[in-house]
Amino acid sequence: MSKTLYRRENELFREQLRRARETAGLTQADLARAIGRTQVFVSHVERGVRRLDAVELLEICRAMGVDLTTFVSEFQKTVDALPRRKTSQVRRTGIPRPRG
Repeated sequence: MSKTLYRRENELFREQLRRARETAGLTQADLARAIGRTQVFVSHVERGVRRLDAVELLEICRAMGVDLTTFVSEFQKTVDALPRRKTSQVRRTGIPRPRG
């Protein structure tokens, strides 16, 4: 499995986060002040240099005036619309099964 940092889903998450900030009429600096962080922190999140945990995402959503549940639901709809990738089956031992 590829690292989630490099998956399309992560890119879509970051795009949605940036759009939500812009829709709220906030610059990166505005959002940073609202959550008590630096503009560099917000930039790193939007560029994928830094990840968010659930509490940080909640703080950011609140600062943007976005409901967390709505944000996550919209993200899930976007991800569900992506073409399905093949995943390898994994035995209980954690070793991928050979294909073919």
